[in-house]
Amino acid sequence: MAKDIYDLFAKRRGNWRAQNLKYLRYVFNDHFVLVLMFLIGFLAYQYADFLKKLPAHWLPGYVIAALISIMVLFFGRLATFVERADQQFLLAKEKAVQAYLISAVKKSLVFPAVVIVLMTVIISPLIKLPLPLTLVWAIVLIAVKYFLLSKKAQSFVQNELIQWQSLINYEKNRQNAVLKVFSQFTDVKGLQQQAKRRKYLDVLLPKSKMTYDYLFIRTFLRSGDYWMLMLRLLGLAVLSLIFIHADIFALLLALIFDYLLVFQLFPIRQSQDYQILTNLYPLKASAKNLAASKLIRNLVFAVSLVELVVSLLTFQNKLIAGIFVLLAVFLGVLYPKWKLK
Repeated sequence: MAKDIYDLFAKRRGNWRAQNLKYLRYVFNDHFVLVLMFLIGFLAYQYADFLKKLPAHWLPGYVIAALISIMVLFFGRLATFVERADQQFLLAKEKAVQAYLISAVKKSLVFPAVVIVLMTVIISPLIKLPLPLTLVWAIVLIAVKYFLLSKKAQSFVQNELIQWQSLINYEKNRQNAVLKVFSQFTDVKGLQQQAKRRKYLDVLLPKSKMTYDYLFIRTFLRSGDYWMLMLRLLGLAVLSLIFIHADIFALLLALIFDYLLVFQLFPIRQSQDYQILTNLYPLKASAKNLAASKLIRNLVFAVSLVELVVSLLTFQNKLIAGIFVLLAVFLGVLYPKWKLK
């Protein structure tokens, strides 16, 4: 019977992997891969140049290594693939499911272990750590991660009984977190979105009676993705403009973040497709595209204005900052009009 339980969850794991591979085709499209390669190359070049100038026994390097070691332990969650119906249909097989949870810890450790090894190899030059000690460092972190995953699995079993509701909610939240990433690039099946009021942003809600203008702005301000996405990417762009002293490199990095913002705003056009009532309104077919392009244009203009002001304060060559004006025209007007078609 235990083998049947393992086969059941192995099938679910295979289906989940196949679904993710399907979505990855849309994530790593030609444009995104090109931008990603450029970004990785740029960061690698900057990091290598920084290491050449690094003084011996650089104290901040030890602090950075310690902080990243702690942060990387939060990467990767326990994947159980438990479904809501299991609390009824697998209730008689609780012992087998508990045994499966132990094996799920080992399978959930694989991806975090790869990330930990890569992180230690990349960070070790900051503290001049030789390869053998780097491997010991990675093994210790992997052991700690295994302990954390095991404790998480044990937390779902109390008095030798599985806490089904907690286990189901945990797995649902874990899968939603992964699907939210894919939803920035394509339509995702089975994703449960939650709206958040954010009363402090109510002043930004339009007085317009244009249907899609109002709906898209509400979606942007109150969804769990778009508002925080804009703040994160804008924050990264501003930090690049402030702390990278090479004006051209800082500008290019900010442009990449702006492109990623625009690219991930396009799915907002489909955000209200589930609203059947919008089909009852006497709206032209082009109204949805016009409202989406208008929202993207206004956001790009606002972001570009902030970056222009920051670049004028930090750039040595003020003329380079004028590129943000051209960027606003291209990413805010021309690119969305072509892409949304």
